[in-house]
Amino acid sequence: MIKNDKINNVIIKFSFLLSCIYIIIQFVDSIFFFPINLGDEWYFTRDLNYFLKHGYYDSVIRGISIPFTLLSSFIHFFLSDISISLRFANAGVVFLLFLYLLLRKDLLKNNNKLVFATHALVLIGTTGGIFYGTNDSFLFISYFILCSETYLYLKRIEINKFFLVIIFSICILSRPHFLIYFPILFFSLYTVLFFRDGLNKKNFFNPILLSFFTSFLIVLLFNYPKLLENNFSHSQGDYLPEFLFFSYSDKSDTYKTEDKGFNWIQWCFYSQMVSENKKFGLFAPFVDWEDVRKYKLKNDSLPLPNSYQEYIFKYPSFVFKRIPFSFIEVFFYSLRYVGILLIFIPFCLIFSDYKKYINFSIFIIILTFTGIFLWAVIMPNSIAQQRLMPFYLMLLILATDKKLFISNNFNKSIVILNLIIVDLVVSYAFFKWGIFRSL
Repeated sequence: MIKNDKINNVIIKFSFLLSCIYIIIQFVDSIFFFPINLGDEWYFTRDLNYFLKHGYYDSVIRGISIPFTLLSSFIHFFLSDISISLRFANAGVVFLLFLYLLLRKDLLKNNNKLVFATHALVLIGTTGGIFYGTNDSFLFISYFILCSETYLYLKRIEINKFFLVIIFSICILSRPHFLIYFPILFFSLYTVLFFRDGLNKKNFFNPILLSFFTSFLIVLLFNYPKLLENNFSHSQGDYLPEFLFFSYSDKSDTYKTEDKGFNWIQWCFYSQMVSENKKFGLFAPFVDWEDVRKYKLKNDSLPLPNSYQEYIFKYPSFVFKRIPFSFIEVFFYSLRYVGILLIFIPFCLIFSDYKKYINFSIFIIILTFTGIFLWAVIMPNSIAQQRLMPFYLMLLILATDKKLFISNNFNKSIVILNLIIVDLVVSYAFFKWGIFRSL
């Protein structure tokens, strides 16, 4: 057990300095050195090009990520570079996150802010898609803010309803994945409210729920071209539910294969299926896109799933088999993002005075593990860790709370040990990449 406060302070300050260097390098690398059209950036490059040529009305009908495209086009007015504009738009939301954490003083009022900042900088720097030209940060950071505001609501701290409506709107307009994330948020909220207050009508119609429903007015307003055209459908096939007619970037095709029936879920499922008999299917790598196309040509009678829901309902045995192994993968991968916190925090809470956590802090545990469980159910292969980034940030709020988690010497030692582990991970990354991994 580490007891020497001077040594602890040296470790904390060194770790913070290292994390600052790390995120600056990741920012520069992602913005300026990553190849153009890397990964999903290709889709958003196509969307921004179309928007610049055809305008807002036609772009919404065709399908775009509205908040991301609007901000990217604004930046493009000054920079005249598609890729850099997309990347600055995505990265800009990260800086808004820092501003939110700085201004929302009640959120980290009782926390060791330096320890939180160190972990958060490493987590954000490690999370793929946060800086280069995708809209990942719009979805994940807006969702994290919603979780944070819900956490504060449970602590009976005043929340700004108008602000909540804006953030809900951004989250919904960014990606259709809000259909996955919002049930996790509301399940966690109402579970805590029920165990704390029992059945209570006032709790049911709370500001979080009312802000959520109100936000649809803004979402519909930004989708006015579809309303005027009576266009209540989308062109993304089975990838999206039929009822979801809001404008989103179309990811139902790809430039990486000539397969006209391409589907991202098919790629995930087939990659996992190929590796299923090897080491229990753990850490299955993605196969080449062409391998999926060849399989489909030879096996018409054994179709691959076209959507999350089709995967769940047509392959239930595959789903149940994958869940425990998905958790193993998450715990392993989380070492790179949050060290040992995901593994140790639940056990530390179990052996502590649970009564002081039940009112609001247990919300973070329910939120995090419900999120992991739901993604384990709907994902055919390993869960991309950026999907868990909002939950990891919430976990850091709990782990650095001086009145709760780090109120005793053992838990303090866990956090200091975790900083050392994170430092080793970052140092290894620098050694492996040679500082800038894209050069």
